[in-house]
Amino acid sequence: MYALHTLAFVLVAAMPSHTPPQAPAPGKVCVALLLPSVEGVDNATAVATSVRSIFESYLTGPSLQSVMLDAKLASQANEEAKQKGCPRILMVTVNRKAGSTGPSKAGAIARAAGTTAAYIPMPGGVGGAVAAGAAEGGAVAVSDLAYHTHAKDEITMTYKVVTADGATVMALKSDSAKAKSNGEDLLTPLIAKASEAVAGVITK
Repeated sequence: MYALHTLAFVLVAAMPSHTPPQAPAPGKVCVALLLPSVEGVDNATAVATSVRSIFESYLTGPSLQSVMLDAKLASQANEEAKQKGCPRILMVTVNRKAGSTGPSKAGAIARAAGTTAAYIPMPGGVGGAVAAGAAEGGAVAVSDLAYHTHAKDEITMTYKVVTADGATVMALKSDSAKAKSNGEDLLTPLIAKASEAVAGVITK
């Protein structure tokens, strides 16, 4: 019985913590991630959640930290960002325009999933494995969107970084990509490009 109690204690202690994110560690720049606005897709909420998860995987590193905001209203999101000690807020909008209605090629979802996973950073260690797993899980809706992408479809992503007090940290930028073939993953490369730009600005 003692052994069982000891094992139970070890398992509980090993379980990941679900406590709210703490203030950024000294030397780290923090950016808060608002749920993106997504237009032109059927499962907008799922895609928005996936996009944010992939952004989080990119905007995390030795000198960079990101936290997700639960609030939906701008005023509440600003307050939440302040409470979490992460006053810079990344705001993203994704818009998809259909270019054709032809059927996707067979096996496109497998290729899309592989492509998406290749873009996700995979930090080492147990914590890194958990983060990578979460990022891969978050990429499901993005992969599904790629599966339903047809040649000539276009995705435009706009993004900016502001402070919780409304000041501009990074002016509005816009990137777009047009599919050359059915089943092409357009979103993940756009997220990677945007993340690189955001990190370059906020870590200066």
